[in-house]
Amino acid sequence: MTFRRAPLSRNRARGQALAEFVIAATLVLVPVFLIIPMLGKYIDIKSSTVQAARYAAWERTVWYGKSASSDDWDANEKDDTSIGHEIAQRIYANATTTKFQDSDKGAGAFGGGSAKSLWKDRAGNSLVDYNNVSDSQSNDSSPGTLNEIMKPLTDAIDTVSSLLGADFKVETDGLYTATVTVNVTNGQAIGQVIAPGALNSTENFSGLNLTFTAKNVVLGNGWSANGSDMVKSQVEGLVPLSVLARDPIKTVLNIFQYATAIIAPELMPNNLKIGGEIQPDIVPGDRIYTKP
Repeated sequence: MTFRRAPLSRNRARGQALAEFVIAATLVLVPVFLIIPMLGKYIDIKSSTVQAARYAAWERTVWYGKSASSDDWDANEKDDTSIGHEIAQRIYANATTTKFQDSDKGAGAFGGGSAKSLWKDRAGNSLVDYNNVSDSQSNDSSPGTLNEIMKPLTDAIDTVSSLLGADFKVETDGLYTATVTVNVTNGQAIGQVIAPGALNSTENFSGLNLTFTAKNVVLGNGWSANGSDMVKSQVEGLVPLSVLARDPIKTVLNIFQYATAIIAPELMPNNLKIGGEIQPDIVPGDRIYTKP
């Protein structure tokens, strides 16, 4: 029986291919497998930043901040600092199972946040620099030609009504913008984690300087009346004669009416409302159904 040996060149080719695979796995595949989880962490941080910007913009539409136009409204307010605290507590803090609470707005700034488990490198260090997380919100004039034409008119009406002692203001600041910026820490390189001290201390991610910024814009009309008193004050701004129904003019007219009621009872203040009367949320009698 005769045995034939494989050509020597074929065995050498197989050995060369195995060596090339080991080198490729060491230099390419292994770093790729190690980098993929880090990319996932960065993507999650970026996603949270986008969510934070959306949250801040939405909060500004329903809560009037202490900005240029905030003093025009008798409404519940929430300043930018409080919204920043809520972002830190509800989105960036390691409290995924904690319910949202009103106290979140005073829970602390970003500097007091604790890193999420997912947002840590292989050495256990936080990937987010909580001392360098910033947010800003603004409530600006709505864009558009119609708004530019109407704003001077509404401002003029507001000025006249203020001189008459009333308040009237049309909300024209309907552009709500929020920007959130997050700085990622320059953590240790993989080699430093695997073999600390074996490599040069300068071999890290010190040149990464990664920053995530998300901006969200909402265009709308977030104004709503804060109760019947605010509705009354707004309507009075459009009724010039309402100045007669406010003190001190109202008191002087009432004295005159009581004095003349001796000969003309119909002039009593309860019978004659000089300047008219504004009563929000009053249902007319013909609209009330009485069950027999």
